[in-house]
Amino acid sequence: MNIKRLPEAQNCSHLIFLHLFYLNFMKKLTHFKALINYHTTEKGGLVTPVSTGFRASFKFPFELVSYLGVQTFTENELIFPGDSIAVDVTLIGAELFLGKLYTGMDFEISDNSGIIGNGLITELYSK
Repeated sequence: MNIKRLPEAQNCSHLIFLHLFYLNFMKKLTHFKALINYHTTEKGGLVTPVSTGFRASFKFPFELVSYLGVQTFTENELIFPGDSIAVDVTLIGAELFLGKLYTGMDFEISDNSGIIGNGLITELYSK
């Protein structure tokens, strides 16, 4: 079996291209800032603290689909049950829905255990 190997220079430029493609393709822009109120554990909310990168489902009014959202906490490292905080949110797989977002829109946040909080969009970021 003959395997044709690329010269080192071509291998290197090919890897650089793939790396740059990955960075541009996988880089997700933050969609909005929201004020989020996480329910206490007694009200069915978080059981343990969460940190930046926490993913939960976002359910918006009049929308049949929930969207996975990645949360970035800029003020605190850890968010505890019962906290209210400003959060940057990036929705995943919501490209067709982004045009429907508006400042003042409310939403619910849930995970596998149920609704863990609610929020209000305070600022939209341009694409």
